[in-house]
Amino acid sequence: MNRTWIVAVGIALAALTLGCHDNRDRIITVDAVPHRVDGVFSVTGDGRVTVDWRENQESDIAFYKVYRNSAPTGTFTLVGEATSPPFIDTSVSNGVTYYYAVSAVDDAGQESAELSFENVFDTPRPEGTNLFLTNANTDDALSGLDFSDRSRQGSANIQTDVYYAATGGSYLVYAVGGTLIQDTGYIELRDVDFAPPSGWSADGIVEAIVGHSYIVLTADNHYAKFEVVSRDAAGMTIDWAYQVDVDNPELARKKP
Repeated sequence: MNRTWIVAVGIALAALTLGCHDNRDRIITVDAVPHRVDGVFSVTGDGRVTVDWRENQESDIAFYKVYRNSAPTGTFTLVGEATSPPFIDTSVSNGVTYYYAVSAVDDAGQESAELSFENVFDTPRPEGTNLFLTNANTDDALSGLDFSDRSRQGSANIQTDVYYAATGGSYLVYAVGGTLIQDTGYIELRDVDFAPPSGWSADGIVEAIVGHSYIVLTADNHYAKFEVVSRDAAGMTIDWAYQVDVDNPELARKKP
């Protein structure tokens, strides 16, 4: 009885000292779920897709979740996590299109109420560097390139898409067998993202200029690109990429 009374007196004294407050005067802090992740984009690679995004401004973000689907809508499956961007997805196949979304998770384990809204998709494709093509006028056996299996062929081979020929100070690339070609100018190969619908060389011939990138549409409707690294009377060295997904002009998704 005495203990109960003492507690009651203490409560009464506290009320007299502090005054009475109803619930409307109380400040309640709510730990909100993370904001939706914005600025998501992807970069096309060879057997890989790099997913990037703008980091959330909340101070308690623990990590991000990256989701993937085979369509722009429907169920997205978790493929990985990252404490910060980017996330590199290597569980992909060249020529297959993937759709991505990202969410944020805070220290309390709360995840964004909705996934990122951008329609981010990517189709990885094979690529290569420092491929040397000989001069068809002096050594034709390896002057041409078959993009479909990345093999060097002679200029007259039925599988050849383009070949290199130099003579008298003229350095040219020829598109053959129904292949189309165009010069995009001084653009780094990684920045040649989508092939345009027009602008092809009327005669299928372009000048090989060091530092220029070129877009190719093969006779069987596959897009490719290459950049001239060097060229002389002996041959031409290029970096290249080839889209194995037919009729797909995506060559390198880049930051908007």
